[in-house]
Amino acid sequence: MRAWEGKSIMIKKENSNGIVLGIKDNLALIQPTSSELPNRNCFVVGGPGSAKTQSFVVTNVLNERQCSVIATDPKGELYEMTAKIKAAQGYEIHVINFMDMSNSDHYNCFDYVRKDREATTVANTMVAAKNDPKHKDIWYNAQLSLLKALILYSIYEMPVENRNMSGILDFLQDFDPEQNEEGTSSLDEQFLKLKKSHPARRAYELGFKKSQEATRASIIISLLTTIGDYVDQEVADFTSNSDFFLSDVGKRKIMLYVIIPVMDDTWEGLINLFFNQMFQELYTLGAENNSKLPQPVIFLLDEFPNLGRFDNYETFLATCRGYGIACCTIIQNITQLQEKYGREQAESILGNCGIKLCLGNVNDTTAKYFSELAGKTTVKVETSSKSTSKGNKSDSSSSSQNFSYTARNLINADEILTMNPDESVLIITGKYPIKLNKAKQFELYPGMTQKFRVSQKDYERKMTDEVKAFREAKKAEYEKYISSDEKQQEKKENEEKLHEEKIKNVDESDMKDIEMLGKIINEKTEDENKNKDIENKEFENNDEFENMEDLNELIGMEEFQNENEK
Repeated sequence: MRAWEGKSIMIKKENSNGIVLGIKDNLALIQPTSSELPNRNCFVVGGPGSAKTQSFVVTNVLNERQCSVIATDPKGELYEMTAKIKAAQGYEIHVINFMDMSNSDHYNCFDYVRKDREATTVANTMVAAKNDPKHKDIWYNAQLSLLKALILYSIYEMPVENRNMSGILDFLQDFDPEQNEEGTSSLDEQFLKLKKSHPARRAYELGFKKSQEATRASIIISLLTTIGDYVDQEVADFTSNSDFFLSDVGKRKIMLYVIIPVMDDTWEGLINLFFNQMFQELYTLGAENNSKLPQPVIFLLDEFPNLGRFDNYETFLATCRGYGIACCTIIQNITQLQEKYGREQAESILGNCGIKLCLGNVNDTTAKYFSELAGKTTVKVETSSKSTSKGNKSDSSSSSQNFSYTARNLINADEILTMNPDESVLIITGKYPIKLNKAKQFELYPGMTQKFRVSQKDYERKMTDEVKAFREAKKAEYEKYISSDEKQQEKKENEEKLHEEKIKNVDESDMKDIEMLGKIINEKTEDENKNKDIENKEFENNDEFENMEDLNELIGMEEFQNENEK
């Protein structure tokens, strides 16, 4: 740990860079970027009114001048207080605003689907956000397989400008998934035009296409409910393309504000996907640079539970230090972490944070955790005794003092619960706990955040040159792909196969109709023959027709003959 004296001069010290943890004896306690601790991850807990934003988040945003910083920003206050200062410090400023998407850089999650399995990640995150992932029934899995197929289709077969959620919705509007009398749909036809080994066709044929006709409508309705929020024009624009690459924060000095709503969880799935893709992009970049980011990165994840659940977050914390990443997980109490991740995984997450900071105003569970984590100490306890004896001539008394040693908590849970509002408790792995004063930004940098304040409404997005070049390359790649001889031949062959299949279905249908007609005719002929047999039997057995005279009388033959004789 590095400590240095002074308050208002903190930002002027070249060796002051690092994570500010608090103030001890008028010295700032800082974890430098080159820390020798097992990891640079911080677990920060502070309830409402504990000044965790003012004493930790804002302070560290202002103090950091070397690493890229990615900070979650509930309501956008952090951006308004610090953006102008960070720009003056030489940072490239970007904003992803999930609360007001019209005042934000654009983010398209499809830009990071480079492998087929990454389409599964995107689809799974979106479906899980609107459906209970603990109950993966037929409807859940059917939605997942269809959305994956649609994503893959857009990535491979759609123009660059349509490779987004809006493009998928348009695609579903243009091609009806309902089957016709022939047992196919226009949506089926689009996928069946692709070659059999095409990832999109395989995902479609082995998933949604196998569903029964009766369930198709329900699956489509379920999926449209899941992705229905993307219909909104503001959302469609926000997710239409990307204005910068997530990996850019690991290449050059960037300050990224991720503004998240506090009371609205509508976009929790998309927020979760954003950070999942951010982690993956940084790891990919690190792998391309000998497992080290060109630009070190600090995450300040305030209101961490609002980011959704990260399946492998503890793994990320365990491995990120080697890449040059420090992650500060900031929550109100440990109970939130346990509810989101379960007790065992929560303990694993905590175990991968080398620094733990309690800012107070916490619940009993959190206070007990820090008390137990701080450990015990041996305390010397003095005991005394006094005895009096009476004799015949005089009384006498004696006293003695004894000492014993007992163990007690270095800090009890009730001491944490009643902690001074200006104090905090710091526990570093392998070290004794330290009581600190909070490093409040308005005391360390008086008036700075007010003097340089800006409005989030004034933010203007700008697409980076790298993204522009990427999109132009993708457009050229698509034009070459779609007009290639191989693609045209494939299209022709599959259309012919589809046409033959239609004819076959029609012929089969006609044969069925002919067979049915023949059956009806045969049944009718059989009925007529049966009726004739019955009539003949009745004729033969009728007593009125036992002789020819009776018959002649019946048909008037006798009268006819008499008339002729005359």
